[in-house]
Amino acid sequence: MTNKLIFVSKLVFFNESNELIEKNLRIADYFNTEKVQLANVAQQATISILKGNLPTEYEGKIKFVNRSSETKEKIRELKDKGGIFGVIGIVEEDAIFSFNCKIPLFNPEALSSRVTVTEKVKKYGLPIKDFQDVIDCFKADEIHKDNYFQMSFGDSFRVISLNNANTFYRPEEEARVKQVFETNLKGTKSERDQRILLLLLFHLINEVTTNPYYNKIDYWGTFPSSNPQNLATSVSFLKEAVRVVIGGGPRRGPEILIRNKQMQSKHSSGAIRLETKSNSDFKTLIVNPALKSSIKGKVICIIDDYITNGYSAEAAKHLLFAAGAKEVIFLSFGKFGKKYFSTNYVIDGDVYSKYTYEFIEEELYEGNIGKEMYYNPNNDSEILNFSNLI
Repeated sequence: MTNKLIFVSKLVFFNESNELIEKNLRIADYFNTEKVQLANVAQQATISILKGNLPTEYEGKIKFVNRSSETKEKIRELKDKGGIFGVIGIVEEDAIFSFNCKIPLFNPEALSSRVTVTEKVKKYGLPIKDFQDVIDCFKADEIHKDNYFQMSFGDSFRVISLNNANTFYRPEEEARVKQVFETNLKGTKSERDQRILLLLLFHLINEVTTNPYYNKIDYWGTFPSSNPQNLATSVSFLKEAVRVVIGGGPRRGPEILIRNKQMQSKHSSGAIRLETKSNSDFKTLIVNPALKSSIKGKVICIIDDYITNGYSAEAAKHLLFAAGAKEVIFLSFGKFGKKYFSTNYVIDGDVYSKYTYEFIEEELYEGNIGKEMYYNPNNDSEILNFSNLI
């Protein structure tokens, strides 16, 4: 039995009069070939009519479900057992169904001019250009098994990187996959490929839906770009998509951390970064004043593209704890190298506007300490599984 199921709007296979659109049965054939079960979502009153209009040979390929609380509860149970779900939506009720069930919503607007996709599906749905995009997203979800880098500092701070980002002296195909990831995470809007971003999103969704410590996240944020004008980053798109799927705030888009002025690029000199540590972030970074009454006591996850030495994660940690956060998780798609510097700073003043900072000391973690290993040497084989997808 397949663990992959796509819910589709009634209007994918039937018109508004509940009449079958026979040519669209090929969609069911396609998903059946890919071992993905389809379930047509409709009102209970119309399901018997739709079933009566469906050819007998498609009864196993297209199931029918309503939007009842029992359906939603069953989905939650199956998700806990490793089920992978998605919704191809058209009407507003499809979007609401996906939100309530906390499963990804796909926007098929580019695939058909026959129906009008509603604004809520356009706003929150992930745009697809082909049904293969949905299949590949599911495959990306299945690939992720173990993180490359993971450290916990007590119960209040955790740093996680999904992948080893190093490309030097690595096999050609592995380096190619990593470079594609980096281009789409760091590139300008014109350089990004929406399909690759969807693969990265489902890579991320697997992480946050299979590890219980994300269940308690209250707020999701990103680590800001060095340029305060650069707000439409790949990571901000991925974070917001995860927030909608998983649930949590802050809603309506305010970022938790913001730049109040331009920062020198972190990657201009590794030696300078080791010398300045988190200072360059503190000079340009504040907690969003719009959230001044909201951070205290919250569990916060900050998503970034890459970690090298850990100074960005440390800056986020100090500022959010100074703002009253209860727990912080810093999650990145990749990490360069095995080093991580845990810092001790004294922060004084208002982190929402103006504050001072003083570096006290730091501790270097490199690879593994004693019996505890902080990085996964087998992660590169997982990266290679993305080769065919990209």
